[in-house]
Amino acid sequence: MTFKRLQLVFSAILLALAANSPAAGQDDFQRLRLGVSLSPDEAIRERIEPFRLYLEEKLDVPVDLFLIDTLGQLAEALANGDIDYARLSSSSYAAVYSECECIEPLATVRPDGFPARFYSVLIAKTAKPRKTIADLKGGRLGVGDHLSIASYRVPLSNLLAEGIDPRKHFRTMVQVKGEIEGLQAVLDGRIEASLGWSSLAGAPNTGYTAGSLNDFFLRGAAGFDKLQIVWRSQPIPYNAHAVRSGLPDHTKRQLRGALLDLLEADPLAYFSREPDFPGGLEPVVHADYRAVLRSYEPDFQTVFVKE
Repeated sequence: MTFKRLQLVFSAILLALAANSPAAGQDDFQRLRLGVSLSPDEAIRERIEPFRLYLEEKLDVPVDLFLIDTLGQLAEALANGDIDYARLSSSSYAAVYSECECIEPLATVRPDGFPARFYSVLIAKTAKPRKTIADLKGGRLGVGDHLSIASYRVPLSNLLAEGIDPRKHFRTMVQVKGEIEGLQAVLDGRIEASLGWSSLAGAPNTGYTAGSLNDFFLRGAAGFDKLQIVWRSQPIPYNAHAVRSGLPDHTKRQLRGALLDLLEADPLAYFSREPDFPGGLEPVVHADYRAVLRSYEPDFQTVFVKE
């Protein structure tokens, strides 16, 4: 066999090995399409630039910015594959995943030093012994708007998943104008319980760090000490920095690492992306969104029939 023929055979072997390598196709990723919602900030292009530049440096590829009018259109663009990466609300993440199963979360924001989670909660008057969901059977339940995650969609679907059909368990559902009004209605005896949300972090005697009870406490309204949480959902991440699942694995790892390091590595870039949440970002996986995902599953849709 001639030397030239040996070279050809050797080259063919190398090509075959490359084609069957797990990393095949992983190095053809040449740019990241970053989607950002314009609403409600029309000056977002200038504000987001430090974040875009940070991603370019960390990923070592160009990052193209796609400005999209609304969060709903942003979620649709991610579902359609028109962009690679976007920051979605937890509800938008669940909606997109239920539509295409084509995205995955990398990180979620932290509002402070506590874990980046909140909870849907059901609140009633305090009692001894402590009330349970069973004690509220036949009572009136205060709920939020039909689009509300914490005071409608998550609690109703998750209660149903736990074997409690809210439409049968409670005598009626009363839509309240806000969570504070719902708590006042509980204290006044107009309803037996009301839905809201809570961080469930920090001091209980101030209504925790944030949520419906904390808002009630900060207003100085009378009766705060007469309220108790009877039920809580599984934890809900505050948002979802999500990507198309088809992105190369090494790109997803690089992007997750860049996001987790963002606050410490480049505070200007961090606050250009997350101006309202000073706690940084922490990793998440798909299962962390279970409570919200349930509200989009067909088995639990019947509970959303309007009155």
